[in-house]
Order: sequence, then structure tokens, then C-alpha cells
Amino acid sequence: MKRFLFLASLPLILFALERVNLIKDHSFEKDSELWQVYAGGDGNQDSAIVNRHDFENAHSGSYSASSDTRKLPGNYWVFYDDSAMVMQGFCGRKLVLDIDSLTISYSIIPVEDNFFRSAAIFIAVYLNAGNSIAGYYHKGSTLGDPTSIPPRRYIGVDDLPSDTNWCTFSWNLKADLLNAGISSSASLDSFLIMGWGIYWPPWKGQKIYWDDIRLMGYADYDVGVKEILSGDSLREGHPYTPEARIKNFGREPADSFLVIAEIWDTSGLAYSDTLLWSLEGDTEDIASFADFTPDHPAPYILTIRTVMEPDECDEDDELSKFLIYTGIAEEPVTHPDAITLDVRSFTDPLRVSYALPYAEPGTLTLYDAAGRRIERMTVRESGEKSFSASLPSGVYFVRLESADLTLTRKAVLLR
Repeated sequence: MKRFLFLASLPLILFALERVNLIKDHSFEKDSELWQVYAGGDGNQDSAIVNRHDFENAHSGSYSASSDTRKLPGNYWVFYDDSAMVMQGFCGRKLVLDIDSLTISYSIIPVEDNFFRSAAIFIAVYLNAGNSIAGYYHKGSTLGDPTSIPPRRYIGVDDLPSDTNWCTFSWNLKADLLNAGISSSASLDSFLIMGWGIYWPPWKGQKIYWDDIRLMGYADYDVGVKEILSGDSLREGHPYTPEARIKNFGREPADSFLVIAEIWDTSGLAYSDTLLWSLEGDTEDIASFADFTPDHPAPYILTIRTVMEPDECDEDDELSKFLIYTGIAEEPVTHPDAITLDVRSFTDPLRVSYALPYAEPGTLTLYDAAGRRIERMTVRESGEKSFSASLPSGVYFVRLESADLTLTRKAVLLR
């Protein structure tokens, strides 16, 4: 049964408000339902295609959105203006004053592999509940500059790239909007990325892949996990206390939200604990959860996440780390002058140097992280030895024993 606590927030320190990504998920890897897609045209048939998840190409994530206007309309004598658009609304309408910068990556595949025939793309925001649109216009190299016809306002005009490589652009969006005469109190309601295909020879269209979209700004409501503070080692029979630094990244108080810790192994959920929390605006605190005591060797993953509605940024809501289960551990040195053991980590084969007192015999034993013995050898006096076992990368322990003296050291092997 989950333990449900309310802990009064005791803010540690007041920080300057941190920027967050106002796009709910810039990589399209989760919350994909928040990205709306539209395809439309001015002619009697629609040749535009738009896709929220396009597995064919991606910049850095697992998914990439795409828009495709390369298909040529059937009637050569009718002007067609087709568009394919990916769009997301904000949790709450954001003021221009709250916006900071915009970064976006895209890759273009021109129609007939000819950039001369590519049309245009538009990266923009809706302002004041959709009454006007402002953004950056990228055009084919032979296409003339656009005119600012209300409600659309172009605040930056660039030629499309001349190759199919990924291009990353960054702008100071707030400065550009203010320089274009838009009020700092104007509200931004939605963010859109649009591709145009125009049958107006020689321009036809292009396919565009979109990824890594970051609209940075300041949130009113946003809590998240800033850092996992607890270590990465588990031992059988020893309690482990998950602990994390959580933060209210927003300027408004977060009166009630959940902080959840979960530990998973190969068979499923092994542990869960939930805390009810509150934080004043722009403050942080440390959350400590109930102890978890592992009872068997396994690979474990700790995940700590926050849950609050509304929440203007999903990126900071969750952090995870791998936990290393060890059936053996380094021991405190109680006899530093009696025996010595030095393990050379990161080398293959694994090498150690040792020293025993009075020419006493001893044993060197190699264990894996779960405490299983891999190799043992007899040693005397002092010297250097290499273990012959073929080892994968990982954490190991070497134990030197002689009479009633024991010393254990951890080794990390990287191939």
C-alpha cells in the first residue's frame, strides 16, 4: 500500500526564475496527442500530407514530425496553394514578455531533388487568440520576399538551405517580436510549423522533417525533478532511501502536487512511494521517500517524477537512474599497515598490486557486483597479478585475504 504524506514545504533558497521549454515535448517522443496536424489547400484537391510521427528520418530523437507538399496537383491550369502544418497550443496563453528564444531543426527534401522548385516553410506563433500570426519565413532561393499582409507578419526571411542536411536555427524570439512592433503584453496562443506547396511554376513544394523544437520562456505553473540525490548502489538486506531535489520552476505557488518514486526490476514494479507536496513559486526542496530493501540480485531502475495540473513543461517532470546491485562492497581500512591492495580500474585484463606481511600466504579473489566468485588465486609477499577471466564491462570487487586480515576494493572495467 502506498504511503501518502503531506509535508509542509520549507524552501531552501530563492533562485532567479529559470527558463523552461514551453513546447510540451520537443522531441515528439511522448504526449504526441498535444501536437495537432492539418493539411489543406486552395484548389479542388488536397495534395498536402502531414504526419506527427515520421520514422523515416529524425535529427536526435526517436521520432520526427513531417509535412509533405511535393505531390503535383492534377489540374495544371489552376493555381494551388497547399499547406501541411504541425501545431501545438500552450497550457495557458503566454505573454510576449514571458518568451525568450526559439530553436528548431529541420531537413528538407525538395521536389524532384531540385531546390529551385521548392516553395516555402513558415515557423510561427499565433498572437491574441489567432487574430494575427508572426514568425519566420523560409523560401526557395528564387521566390521573392513576402509582403506583410495582416493577419500574417514576417519577422525574419531566409532562403531555404541548398542541401538535405539537418539545419538548426536559433532566434531571440522576444526581441524579434518587440522589434516588429508587437506589444510585450500580446498573448501567444499556439506554436506552428508549416510547409507550403504552390503549383506556380517553377515552385511546387518539398518534404520537411521537424525535430528538436525548443521555445524557451518562463512558466507560471511548472514543477519538476531537478536532481536525484540518492546514490546508485543497492545491497541485499541494506535499506536504500530514494531522495531527490524538486523545484517549482514557475512563478506561481504550487499548492498541491505529487512526487512519486518508483523502482523497477526485470519482473516489473518492485517499489513505489508517493508524497503530496507544495512549493512557493521559484523555490526548491528535497523529497525523501520510504526505504527500499532489495532481496534479490537484479538490474534496477529508479524513477522520480512529479504530477501537477496544469503544468506548462513536461521535460523536467521525470528523472531516472540505474541502480547497481552489489552482493559485496568495499570494506573500511582497519589495518592500513598490515596489507595493501591497489586495483587498476578501466584496464583489461584487470590488474592488481598487493602486499602481505611477513611473507604470509594469502588469496586474491575476484567477484562480480552480485558477489559471485569469478576467479581465485594464491599469492605471497608482495607483487602484481592479472586475472585471466574474460570480463565484460561492469563493476567488480577484488578481495585480498591473509589469516584474519581482509581488504576489498572495487574495480570498474570498461572495454
